[in-house]
Amino acid sequence: MGRRVAVGLGLLLLIGLGVTASALTWSRSPRAPADSRDRDVLLLTYSNDPDTLNPLTANDNVSRAFQRQVYEPLAERNFADPDKWDRVLATSWEFDEKALTYLIHLRHGVKWHPIRLPDGRLLPETELTSLDVKFTFDVILNPNVEAASLRSYYEDPEAEDEAHRYKIKVDIVDKYTVKVQWTKPYFLSKDFTLDVNIIPRHVFSVDEHGEPIALNFALKEFADGFNQHWANTKMCGTGPMMYEEWIRDQRLVLVRNPDYWGEPFPFKRVVYRSIPNSNTATQKLLQGDLDFVGIPDKDQFIQEQDHPNVIPGHMVTVREGNSQWVKFVADSKDSPGFVKMVDFPYPGYRYIGYNLNRPIFKDVAFRRALGHAVPVQKIIDEVFKGLAERTTGPFELGSSAYNDKLQPLAFNLDEARKLLADAGWKDLDHDGVLDKKMGDIVIPARFDLMIYADAPSYRTVGEIIKEECRKIGIDVLVSPTKWALMLEKLNNRAFDAAMLGWGGVWRDDPFQLWHGSLADTPYSSNFISYRNPKVDKLIDKLRVTLDDKAQIPIYHEIHRLIYEDQPYTFLFADKQTGGYNARLEDVRFYRIRPCTDATQWRASRSRMR
Repeated sequence: MGRRVAVGLGLLLLIGLGVTASALTWSRSPRAPADSRDRDVLLLTYSNDPDTLNPLTANDNVSRAFQRQVYEPLAERNFADPDKWDRVLATSWEFDEKALTYLIHLRHGVKWHPIRLPDGRLLPETELTSLDVKFTFDVILNPNVEAASLRSYYEDPEAEDEAHRYKIKVDIVDKYTVKVQWTKPYFLSKDFTLDVNIIPRHVFSVDEHGEPIALNFALKEFADGFNQHWANTKMCGTGPMMYEEWIRDQRLVLVRNPDYWGEPFPFKRVVYRSIPNSNTATQKLLQGDLDFVGIPDKDQFIQEQDHPNVIPGHMVTVREGNSQWVKFVADSKDSPGFVKMVDFPYPGYRYIGYNLNRPIFKDVAFRRALGHAVPVQKIIDEVFKGLAERTTGPFELGSSAYNDKLQPLAFNLDEARKLLADAGWKDLDHDGVLDKKMGDIVIPARFDLMIYADAPSYRTVGEIIKEECRKIGIDVLVSPTKWALMLEKLNNRAFDAAMLGWGGVWRDDPFQLWHGSLADTPYSSNFISYRNPKVDKLIDKLRVTLDDKAQIPIYHEIHRLIYEDQPYTFLFADKQTGGYNARLEDVRFYRIRPCTDATQWRASRSRMR
């Protein structure tokens, strides 16, 4: 899962894939030695201030970047091998598959960071215990706490009454042992048991005067106090870095935790500077004033909650090609030894989705012909400057869920013409556009391709597709559409085809996109109305398969069946682009978010003298 999308899994709906420095956060690696100079500072940047720093209610990448080295989970997926798990606040755990129970053993002697009440009084030094773990889940499961996206993973849609609303129960065994029981098998239960940021009970259970908000954490009174809590503009965790200050529109500062249970963070301080303009941030990188910057061509961020049909932690960004990054690569050559420009895979993929309720798209041969008519490699090379990788299906490229035996459909207009002819498509009225008689109606091979209006690269791609399809008798009308109207059309199934993207995670739940039970559900992510009973059965089987290895062949078969159906023309997975100061060493990139791990970074020279 790789730390993390809104403290959980889930897909990101992407009009395009972009990156800011705030999105480039890091994993926690206690095994890494701290050999940087003791007074060194790491200089990063962020685009816009978040509304909150609360790790359970925040839904943006900036706050996650700030939180990353402050708050910790019980365990997390290993960056180099995400099918393995690294212990963080838990030293070990046992899972009883029959009882669906996790018995989790906590580290002893882990201290919460010091924090002051608004009146300046310091809260007592406190150790992490089972009370904090249970408190965290109690908060998530309070229906009035503003954590609906995360809470949805624990809700049981088949619950008969309110008492059985959630499929998880958390009990304290002793000071350092917690029991988490699931009432139903769920194949991602390990993720949502272990990889959740733990919050301090002694902080979030008291008001600004240090008095209890409510003795019952399930009450609305407690939720109201939690949602507006005084500590939501601060951070108090157990991680290697501690909150020092946050001045809106200026900076956020973290300082090394002297009492950290693991190896110290390699930099004494981390300073995030507020730089909304990505060009300005990149120029400061080239001048040596920042250490790491993500370099999009042009960013446009759309709030995650703006898309109601996507579950937790979804950010939409727009990336208009890669010409700007190419320019900065050239500029960096004028600053030898200053900056290293990089590109790296980023979780997610782009696609063209077809409304399968439209008669024209009910024909699988027609959809496969479209797959052969889209020159994906040309689009990668010419529009995205080679910064993308071909993909064939709905799972994360390079992950164990991805079926790498399937080859991308080749760009082949002759094959497309043959598929269409064999399926009965002919130019009946000699207007250059193929037709097919379906019942008593003649359907022309004509459709609207809806694209995001504010992304010039999408217009370019749309025109390329239009021209190639024209050559095989298909008339594509490219329809640039504003985001709000796109959402409305998707949610109401009032479109023919749409070019979009999903961001993904290492092991995804395909239910929300591909299960036929959601094909007609308003606001569901299955807005193309895909139905395949074989896929449904496999998804149902996958969701109750608890053995990680046994999940893999099920994933692969789901991938194969969707690939054969071609409800999407699967295009490619973007690579993200950025640059870092040449003083940094051991900068590596991984296929799970957030793609890089700053605990591995070292500095050949210090900024502080």
